[in-house]
Amino acid sequence: MKRRGREKKEGLNEVDVFVGQRLRELRMLAGLSQSDVASALGLTFQQLQKYERGFNRVSSSRLFKLGQFFRVPVSVFFEGLENRQAVPEGEVPAAGREEPDNTLQSREALMLARYFQSIRDPQVRAAIRELAERCAEQSDAGTGTGAGTGAAEVRRGRGRRAEQGGHA
Repeated sequence: MKRRGREKKEGLNEVDVFVGQRLRELRMLAGLSQSDVASALGLTFQQLQKYERGFNRVSSSRLFKLGQFFRVPVSVFFEGLENRQAVPEGEVPAAGREEPDNTLQSREALMLARYFQSIRDPQVRAAIRELAERCAEQSDAGTGTGAGTGAAEVRRGRGRRAEQGGHA
C-alpha cells in the first residue's frame, strides 16, 4: 500500500538536524521556552521540539517566520553547515550527541552567552573575556595550574594585556 506524503527515511536528515540545532541555540540565547516560541508562531511546543531535534523538516516559510521572530537572517540557520562532516545518506547523524568542539551545542555555553550579552559595562565584558581565555589556555596546556595567567592575576590586572600596556 502506498503511503501519502513523503516517505520516512531510515535516519534523520543532517541538514534538518543542523537547522534544528541552530533553532534551539537561538531560542536558548533569547531565554525563551519552547512553549514561548511555539505560541508566538502558532505551533504546539511538541512541533517545535520536533523541529529542534530534526525529526520534522522546517519549511522555507516557517524558516522565514523564525528569522523574523528572532530578528536574524534566514542564512543564520545554515551558517557552518558546509564545515560539518558529511553523513552518508541513510545513516543517522549524531543528533543527540553533544560535540565538545561545538560549544554552542551545550546548555551551559548557551546560558553563558546569554548572560554575557546582558553585561553592558565594556570593562567587565573585557575582563570576563580575558578570564575565559586564560582558563581555556590552562585547559589546553593539560595542567590545572602553572600554565598561563591565573584568574587572580587577571583580576589584579597582571594578565597579558597589562603586560602589553593595555588594560583589563
